[in-house]
Amino acid sequence: MVISESLSRFAEGWSEADYVGGHPVLDFVNTVADTGKTRLDDKIGSWDAMRGWARGAGLLTGHELASFLQDTALDDDGELARLHGFREQVYEAILGLAGQADRASPTMAGLERSIRDAMGRGSFAGEGGRFRWRPDARSPRRWLDALALALEELLRSQDASRLRQCSRCTWFFIDRGRGAGRRWCDMRTCGNRAKAEAFRCR
Repeated sequence: MVISESLSRFAEGWSEADYVGGHPVLDFVNTVADTGKTRLDDKIGSWDAMRGWARGAGLLTGHELASFLQDTALDDDGELARLHGFREQVYEAILGLAGQADRASPTMAGLERSIRDAMGRGSFAGEGGRFRWRPDARSPRRWLDALALALEELLRSQDASRLRQCSRCTWFFIDRGRGAGRRWCDMRTCGNRAKAEAFRCR
């Protein structure tokens, strides 16, 4: 997995503020924007938006992304709907991991199937001195598979115990801080808004 390094990698309509989760899967779940706990504003309403988001997310290597973009005919409305459904399944599951809902959520069973299916279609290959699962760029499920495989990697990592949800919106992030820990997805947005609201209430 490649983490985005500069603003030059961000596609039009996306910025550094869209990638504050600390992991591509969290940034994907965070593509539903809100300023409360509503999850009403879908930022991936088209394939152009999905491809633009992927450019800055670090979900795929440069070679993988180029391969995905070679045959856009595989990307139909049904696959986009599946991505939306997967995103909300992951949201429900991470709510449990972050201590905001039942950890034994039935959505975990569906996510396990998605991960198993992605492994079945993908390949296990070495890269940079380590092995990782790679999605099949020729499969119509390639985008979902890439996210499912990244989710599997996240859930096996130490970061799974550091998952937090913003105190103001529905976005998730990995809290690698010490002490009281991080409360907001981003101080530039939710953090400043919360401070302004607190000031007005004084």
